[in-house]
Amino acid sequence: MEKQLSDYQSYALKDLINDKSFMLWVSQPTKELDLKWSSIQQIYPGLSPIIREATEIILSMHFETAILGKNEQQEIWNTIAARTTLSVNPQRSISLWARYAAAAILVGVLFTAGLFYSSFQQVSIQTPYGQLQTVTLPDGSQVTLNANSHIKYDRSWDDSEIREVWIEGEAFLKVNRLHKNGPVKNHQRFIVHTGALNVEVLGTSFNVNDRRGRTEVALLDGKISLRLRNEKDKTLILNPGEIVEYTGGKLDKKSINVVEYASWKDGKLYFRNVPLVKIFNYLEDTYGYKVRVEDPQILTRKLSGAVSSKNDKVLLELIAVTLNLSITRNNESRELIIKTN
Repeated sequence: MEKQLSDYQSYALKDLINDKSFMLWVSQPTKELDLKWSSIQQIYPGLSPIIREATEIILSMHFETAILGKNEQQEIWNTIAARTTLSVNPQRSISLWARYAAAAILVGVLFTAGLFYSSFQQVSIQTPYGQLQTVTLPDGSQVTLNANSHIKYDRSWDDSEIREVWIEGEAFLKVNRLHKNGPVKNHQRFIVHTGALNVEVLGTSFNVNDRRGRTEVALLDGKISLRLRNEKDKTLILNPGEIVEYTGGKLDKKSINVVEYASWKDGKLYFRNVPLVKIFNYLEDTYGYKVRVEDPQILTRKLSGAVSSKNDKVLLELIAVTLNLSITRNNESRELIIKTN
């Protein structure tokens, strides 16, 4: 029975891998299949990251096929032949049946090898400018990636491994608490690696921003410890409502309204006497603009207020109206020219 487009709305990774149409599209694409899967991704953009991951798995299976040498292939065929010994009559039909059976078994062997291979690979996700993405980790913990950010982690975790992720850019993490009592086991530990800091948690919600040579970690709930990569003996404990900034080789901890630091994940931005230079840095990092200011004094002006982060045009209009500035945008060069009215 032909699937309706609405059937794909709730598709998970395993559904894609078991979908014949999807398998054919990845391995033997046609114009018809291209049109079908392009339409599905346009209607359900949330499927795109799952489709990319499923494609990587299928392509890795093809890679497994490619690396088999002639001797290895012959060994597989010999094993298949030994397990599919049949009566000679009728000779032709049995020979064809054996070949089809052998081919099916070979596909199964290679498929299993591909899944085994892919289970040890790392997942790497990069968000484009202006887009957020929520990622569910192998333990069920969730990470919301801000625009122009990157996360990397092992595809599967087990009881002998520390849960580890590597983050560049900005992310909000909600980590599942696995430790209940007694000594902390490896799989109950969770470590976030940034450029200069290692952040370890047992179960908590916090925001990480690692851009422009500066790392900020703001804790909303729970407790975390931070270590500099080159000073493993020194540990700094962070409590809810605190933020640590690392820049120029120094750590600075202070109390703030951390909700404002993580509001971007809900599509909002809060500014409280924030210098324009910091806001312009945000525009460059998140939307890919290059800001050019005619008068450097503009950068010292400060802005307070709340605005949606889902639309950069609204944010630019707010800045222009509030501070009496002229902001000219060049869509081709992605350049913003800032002048005083």
